[in-house]
Amino acid sequence: MALLTVATMAMAGSKGHKIETQLETHTDRIPAGVRYEFSRTVRPGRLVKAQDGREGVIKKTFRITYKDGKPVDKELVKEERRQPQPTLMLMSRSGWQTSRGSFGRGKVLDMVATGYYAMVCGTGRTRLGYRADYGHVAVDPRVIPLGSLVYVESYGFAIASDTGSAIKGHRIDLCFPDYGTAARYGHKHLKVHVLSRS
Repeated sequence: MALLTVATMAMAGSKGHKIETQLETHTDRIPAGVRYEFSRTVRPGRLVKAQDGREGVIKKTFRITYKDGKPVDKELVKEERRQPQPTLMLMSRSGWQTSRGSFGRGKVLDMVATGYYAMVCGTGRTRLGYRADYGHVAVDPRVIPLGSLVYVESYGFAIASDTGSAIKGHRIDLCFPDYGTAARYGHKHLKVHVLSRS
């Protein structure tokens, strides 16, 4: 918050009290935030910045009356407001399907990703009971809670629906529809955007 004293007027009050009136402006900043939206123009796995964010501002001007140096009255004279403009990120629709079209940002994590094919060593179902397929990822629930929606750069939109004994800390396992693709994926360092539903 910024404080700007604009003007001061002093006068002598009754009984010799010193009375001052000041116009003071208080400025509060509103964070811009980040929004994610689907776009059919973005290639699978890509993330494109479409708009830079701009923080919002609330500017309030008060008339404050002081008596002998102590505030005794405060009156709002004017209020100006500029709404924040979020940074807009466009993402592809590849992966987990959802009816929602817009998300906020929870956090962005640097993670090590591997690929897996659920039918090799399991039932073909994720920890949350979904049929494992492209768009499902295994996570450490202490890092990314199960049920979270994420956007994995170079992979796509996904739901954190599974876990794995080797998936600890900042590790993520990406589900693929066949064993060959999963095996060829190897290890990659990438960013995972944990989304909020707000």
